[in-house]
Amino acid sequence: MRKPMLRRRSDLLFVLPFLFCLATPAHAYLDPASGSMILQLLLGGIAGAAVLIRLYWHKLLDILGVKKSGDDDAPV
Repeated sequence: MRKPMLRRRSDLLFVLPFLFCLATPAHAYLDPASGSMILQLLLGGIAGAAVLIRLYWHKLLDILGVKKSGDDDAPV
């Protein structure tokens, strides 16, 4: 007989912390170039998302049904 899905998830949540306790240290080294590359990736992603939101802002407002008070008389 199959176990219910909720029971399997609770088993996983019970075992997962023990697996993290058994992990061995990696002794890895992150040099300054790696840190700056990660920072550049994050900042580039944020800038890209901001440009994307700016490009599609009015379409997003139309989808959400949000209108400003003066939008009805504005020329197209």
